[in-house]
Amino acid sequence: MPTEERSAEALISESDLVEIIKRRIGDGDSLGIDEVGVGDDAAVLRSEPGHLVLTADAMVDGVHFLSNSMSWHDIGWKCTVSNQSDIAAMGALPEFAVLTLALPATTRIVDLQDLLDGVIGALTKFGGQLVGGDTVASETTMVNIALTGRLCRQDRPLTRKSALPGQQVAVTGPLGGSAGGLAILQTRVSAENRLGNREDEAKLLEAHFRPVPRVDAVPTLVGAGIECAMDISDGLLIDLERICVASGVDAVIHADRVPMAPNLKTSFPEKAREFALTGGEDYELLYVGDADALSSVKAKRNCDADGFGVIGEIIAPRGAGGEVTVLDEAGLKVEFDGKGWDHFAGSSGAN
Repeated sequence: MPTEERSAEALISESDLVEIIKRRIGDGDSLGIDEVGVGDDAAVLRSEPGHLVLTADAMVDGVHFLSNSMSWHDIGWKCTVSNQSDIAAMGALPEFAVLTLALPATTRIVDLQDLLDGVIGALTKFGGQLVGGDTVASETTMVNIALTGRLCRQDRPLTRKSALPGQQVAVTGPLGGSAGGLAILQTRVSAENRLGNREDEAKLLEAHFRPVPRVDAVPTLVGAGIECAMDISDGLLIDLERICVASGVDAVIHADRVPMAPNLKTSFPEKAREFALTGGEDYELLYVGDADALSSVKAKRNCDADGFGVIGEIIAPRGAGGEVTVLDEAGLKVEFDGKGWDHFAGSSGAN
């Protein structure tokens, strides 16, 4: 029976997977005449001269999300956004994506359609085109996306290893919203555990389920001469530490300068600072540059309006490099139980 005649509640088959995806994105009709899209053994795409940026990211049920607390749409969206954020962190714009799905046999057609809504929705909004992929049966749901991108400034990617003493550290927007949303999910076991303000709760949950990759900021950062950046996926402190290790430097962060989502401060006043510094999956960009470059970014982005701001500075290493010190308003050292998320050690911070 043709897929379109079957109930959306029906369980998927391999032919369903291929046909549904082909109907959603076409079989190459949007590509060039000598290019090949979904439906063949592999995609064939024309590549212009220059550097190609490649990334891949996977989300596994029970590790990166809980399918009983997250919609299929949000699963597809979040996996796509994490890849777009990695592309942006390299100073590039998203181009082509391939999708690999490992799905239980109990997956319904409507679930697949909702997941594609999330994937295609994020690609449409932030850049990129789905051109193929693979499917496999599995007891555990896994969504993997591989994404290509093109550098905004050829031959000059943004990297983690180019931070220098005397440069400033900045972020592209408020942090901690996703960690706040996760905290709501973890404590919502009864009606009494809901926040007093439903609007705050909804916005924090949206920050967790529907994060926004800062692809829009890439041309500004590249145009200003920024050379060092990465996305904040595991937490500000642990990600800045990675820059410091790669560059052989140390850093100082001023906690009172780190922008936080307004809903985070009102909902978790005692945890807001910790969430902002150690919570992951905000997908803002962390970048480093000299004062002139950051002034150029500020002038172009109107930092006071959208959260761009300087939060610290790079200093000469006291040892091999990699130490990040956090200071409060009085200049006293602030310490947290953890720095962020480690995929193999588990969460050591707020998210």
